[in-house]
Amino acid sequence: MSEKQAVLLIHGIGEQHPMDTLRGFVESVWTKNTAIHKDHSQGAAMWSKPDNISGSYELRCLTTAANTGGIRTDFFECYWAHLMHGNKMEHVLAWGYHLLWRRPSRVPRQLILLYRVLWLTIFIVAVLFAISAYDIWGLPSFFQGLAPLFVGAGSLLLALANLVLINIVGDAARYLSPSPDNIHRRAEIRRNGVELIRKLHAEGYSRIVIVGHSLGAVIGYDILTHSWVDYHRDFSPSDNTSVARQALESLMQNDESEEWDVDGFQTAQKMYLNELKLAGNKWRVTDFITLGSPLAHAAVLLAKDADDLNDKISDRELPTCPPKPESSGGFTFKLKFDEGTAISAYAVPHHAAMFAPTRWSNLYFPSRGIFLGDVIGGPTSQILGCGIRDIPVQTKRWNGLVSHTSYWYDDPRNSDDDNPITHLRAVLDLADENEG
Repeated sequence: MSEKQAVLLIHGIGEQHPMDTLRGFVESVWTKNTAIHKDHSQGAAMWSKPDNISGSYELRCLTTAANTGGIRTDFFECYWAHLMHGNKMEHVLAWGYHLLWRRPSRVPRQLILLYRVLWLTIFIVAVLFAISAYDIWGLPSFFQGLAPLFVGAGSLLLALANLVLINIVGDAARYLSPSPDNIHRRAEIRRNGVELIRKLHAEGYSRIVIVGHSLGAVIGYDILTHSWVDYHRDFSPSDNTSVARQALESLMQNDESEEWDVDGFQTAQKMYLNELKLAGNKWRVTDFITLGSPLAHAAVLLAKDADDLNDKISDRELPTCPPKPESSGGFTFKLKFDEGTAISAYAVPHHAAMFAPTRWSNLYFPSRGIFLGDVIGGPTSQILGCGIRDIPVQTKRWNGLVSHTSYWYDDPRNSDDDNPITHLRAVLDLADENEG
């Protein structure tokens, strides 16, 4: 029987329909990826089966034939749009106030242009409102005659803005804002994701890959954080060698100001996960892949500012890659096991050390201005750890205009050096060919 792995895709914001995102993703990373098709007579053989993981009758599991590595892949979708309901304009406005009411010096560099444009827009709207109010006291008849046109156009734009802000931006506003009105929605989405990861582990997959697009990257980060605490102490009294752990901890001693050997680090992470398996640990999440991730702006979205973010990282509230070390310099602590005849101590990774065995790769379109590239995503290694493999990509689709939804769009005009689908297939590594 072929070895089996699972890929769990977490969609982003908006009025998403079940399976739409997953089908497009699988077509790009499997169906069109002929280089890993083992039996070319079958082509890109794939079957749609009932999803016994999510418990939803709207979702399916897309399963493949064995690839060139002899591995079958089951693709699942972590669908959460139905859990984010009841969005209101007040949620968006409250979140907008939280983001905008800050000094420019506390705004991340990559967002400063957007910050200024939003404030300029608010100023222009306020001025136009004042002018329209002044019109009551008698502007020239020419402007009065155009008033109905302005009112009609303004009403149409307001309705469109209301639709976009509530149905799309509202998802981010509610998930990223821990106000009392949003807590239940956030908790339900996270609980659903943690349960999915638990069930995937129970199915016995040899490898689990989590892929998060847009807000799905933040959700993936959260559910991994909360899932890891159920596994990091999961050892059986058996071999607890530490060669890979020591190699990983040795790499962590490198100065973060220097250029990191991410290849070497990810190779060490893979070796450490194998070492954990030998010690009886059941964690099987080998990779976390983020696409257009808002985590690039963690100082604004997950904290009050950069100082507050650093405090949360130091407190190990927010996991980093590599993990925040213990006072001893490593990422483990000693846990004692009673083996009947003797007490043994094992080096156990701490509760925020999920990125010791789990690799993190992050694809992003560098933004130019606001509309070229992807202003939502960006590099994360300088914020959440230099062990993250940041991969800048480009696309010629729409000349790079608003590229946020183009991460698995296969554009033949792109070169392999910066083609997003080429890099996405490489980090997914469905045939498990990479050492790191």
